[in-house]
Amino acid sequence: MINIEQFRIGNYVLVDKKLCTVCSLNNNGRTEEHLVGYEIDGEVKFESASSDRLESVRITNQLLTGMGFTFHPHFKVWQHPRPERTYSIELDNDYFPLDFSRQPIVQHMTHLHQLQNLFFSIQGEELAFQQPKEKALKQ
Repeated sequence: MINIEQFRIGNYVLVDKKLCTVCSLNNNGRTEEHLVGYEIDGEVKFESASSDRLESVRITNQLLTGMGFTFHPHFKVWQHPRPERTYSIELDNDYFPLDFSRQPIVQHMTHLHQLQNLFFSIQGEELAFQQPKEKALKQ
C-alpha cells in the first residue's frame, strides 16, 4: 500500500518486490479507486494504491550507489555528481538531504520516491539509475 499523493509519474515503486516505474496516477477522490499505472516487462499494468502488492522503495546504501551517489568518509555524506551549472545534492548517514551548512533540510526521508521528488525539485531532471536497477536493489 502506498500514499498516492506522495507519488508522481517517473517515481519508482515495488510491485511484488520488483522495481517498476510509475507511468500513471489516477486520484479521482475516492480512496478505493486510486490507481497506480506502472511499467513491468514492457507492459503497462494498473493496481489499486491500497494494494498490498505495492510498496515504497526504501533508501539503502546500495540503492544510492546505483543512482550515482558516492560516500565521502571524511565528511560522512553521500553526494550525487553535480550536473553542469547546478548544485549537487548531499545526504547524511540517515539519508536526510543537507543544505550548504550541512544541516538537514528534510527529515524522515526514508523512501526513494521522496528523494526523486526532491532531486527533481532542485535539479529539474529525474534521478536515474546509473547501473542496472536489479543490482542496485540487492542487499
